[in-house]
Amino acid sequence: MTGCYHQLTPAGERRLQLLRDPRSAGKARRFVERQLRRRRLPTQVVQIALLVSSELVTNAYRHGEGEIELRLSVHEDRVRIEVIDDGQRQAPAVRERASDETGGWGLQIVDQLALQWGVLEGTTHVWADLALD
Repeated sequence: MTGCYHQLTPAGERRLQLLRDPRSAGKARRFVERQLRRRRLPTQVVQIALLVSSELVTNAYRHGEGEIELRLSVHEDRVRIEVIDDGQRQAPAVRERASDETGGWGLQIVDQLALQWGVLEGTTHVWADLALD
């Protein structure tokens, strides 16, 4: 087993299951790029989606538990990226960081790039919406 598999749901949402592995973010990026390039989305949208998906999967890998699921869907005006893990701890949140610190910038990056993002209450199910234009 390669540590991941993907499926197409009936509504057109693409899903990728990832085992907890240091290579998870790279696998997620390749999956997102392949799916969005097929849709012929603008390069800038694809690049932002790659960064956001990488940051969310990296957070799930570092701070979550169990397998990681990435969900990707393209809507009329936005791309939605969702990352879910089996963690039951405190929901992800933006942390204040000193400007000279390395690491810990993931959700701040997501906050800057996404139209909106959030966490489903009581879970580690994080979503981000990205503009298509």
